[in-house]
Amino acid sequence: MRLPLGLAGLAVLAAGVAMIPTLRSGGWNVSALAHVNAATGLSAAARTMDPGFRTVHTGAYDGQFYWGIAVHPVPSGHVDRLFDKASYRYGHPLYGWLAWLLSGGRPRAAAAALVIVSLVSLLAGAFLASVLGRARGGSGWEGLFVALNPGLIIAAANDLAEPLAALLMLAAFTALARGRVWVAWVVLALLPLAKEPLVLVVLGVALCELLRRRPARSLSFAAAAIPALCWWIYLRIHLGQWFTSGASALGTPFAGWNAALLEGKLRPPAGGSAIAIAALVALLALLVFSAVRALGSAGAVELSYLALAIVACCLAANATIAFSTALRNTSLLLVLVPFVLSRASRAAAPRPDARFRPPRRRAARS
Repeated sequence: MRLPLGLAGLAVLAAGVAMIPTLRSGGWNVSALAHVNAATGLSAAARTMDPGFRTVHTGAYDGQFYWGIAVHPVPSGHVDRLFDKASYRYGHPLYGWLAWLLSGGRPRAAAAALVIVSLVSLLAGAFLASVLGRARGGSGWEGLFVALNPGLIIAAANDLAEPLAALLMLAAFTALARGRVWVAWVVLALLPLAKEPLVLVVLGVALCELLRRRPARSLSFAAAAIPALCWWIYLRIHLGQWFTSGASALGTPFAGWNAALLEGKLRPPAGGSAIAIAALVALLALLVFSAVRALGSAGAVELSYLALAIVACCLAANATIAFSTALRNTSLLLVLVPFVLSRASRAAAPRPDARFRPPRRRAARS
């Protein structure tokens, strides 16, 4: 198990290094990683609950809303009224919920709990990716696509949910590979609550079972979307709108990528415009190549990859022109790339339950 454990440690190390600049500027206070805007009411609420809370004057990011969910897990008209769009933020509350549970509902511990959930998600995600890769006939280095995934590292350094979503997705596929159907069902039920588009992974697994002529199991997996649907309906009743209302991160196919790359609107890191463009083009080329490879298979991983790739094609400009955001929005696809590309090697690999049986000797004729 040295390779999976090594990759798990590498994932935590990479995320920890990425957190250092923000922690240093915030006096080594983990609350700075939430990037709460100092000019908003959310900042005032944070300092009321935690006088030592560190806010930012520039560079506010979406981690502040996960922190809000971690201190108020259900919208009740308190912190959630300070959100930019409560129905959308609470549409994927699982990361905040886990931090709330880990912190024991104590606001002063919520920021640290968010960091712990992110680091544990990366650690376990890299480990599971390596284990799943071997189970599917790979080398185990598949965990590297978690450990050094730039989108996941950026998300972990900003208290965002992508590391948790990656872990749940890998856990579901690992449970399926080991035949643990009920474990897979529970994980799939949690998946859309980490990120709404991941309901497509649930449907991809259900479609895979249907194509394998197992309609009862297909229906069972499709039912894993019901808990998330019930939560979204509750939000619609309670908050008066769906999580999809208002400005959306989805738009006309390829419009967002066209704005980022062809119209020159990409906002890269300081001084790295050419490198950022080259890196993004290389990443998109890899994702497209993987999508072509996935077209020839009806496996759960491949169907899920294709569904998420369609979503990535339809990202709007507000989800692609910021380099870090573009990396985050493609990070889950990148996690699945090695499993899609290793499909040929899996076909040649022996079945895990196969047993060697020596050939029978024929009785000698007299």
